[in-house]
Amino acid sequence: MARGHQDEIDEELDELDHNLKRLRVEYDQYFLGILKRPPEVLQGRVLKVIIKYANAKLRKTHHKFRFNQLNSKFQIYRQQWGRTMRQIEQGTYKGHLFKAKLHERERGISDATPHPVAGASKPAAAPKAGAIDQLYEALSAARKRAGDSSPALDRAKLAELVKSQTAAIREKHPGAKVKFKVSIDGKKAKLVASIVKS
Repeated sequence: MARGHQDEIDEELDELDHNLKRLRVEYDQYFLGILKRPPEVLQGRVLKVIIKYANAKLRKTHHKFRFNQLNSKFQIYRQQWGRTMRQIEQGTYKGHLFKAKLHERERGISDATPHPVAGASKPAAAPKAGAIDQLYEALSAARKRAGDSSPALDRAKLAELVKSQTAAIREKHPGAKVKFKVSIDGKKAKLVASIVKS
């Protein structure tokens, strides 16, 4: 019976670890505007387990050590999230400024690929280096936040990707103005191309 109880503690601490990592990702997504609401339900579940084991007498040393580590992480994260929420309320959150700059970068990328001449068969022109640098920085930052471990694109490959996607879209929609943005899907950061609607 005692063994089963110890296994249950291991499972709950595993789940706490998993949910804490997920909570951090979802708060990052909320602060970036990807999620519309803060992950309060998930935070409530995490807090419930934290309170349970904070008031429990853990007999095993490795359980105590692991719980203390997870609890310490949660308290640090919670302070950071609370501080960021206050900055958002006060309009001083730098992430919002980052988002505004990202929108400017998207406009810069969309303007970086000129419209093809009607009837011309040559491929889309290469995007401007400055716009690619900005998009590369945004993609790199998103990869870090998402914990994306897939091989990263270098600037040259990113420029080729932007160029080829622009050409593919304009083949279907001649004269279209194309913009690019960085999006996070689970633990993957990706480049998303779309047409600018006039």
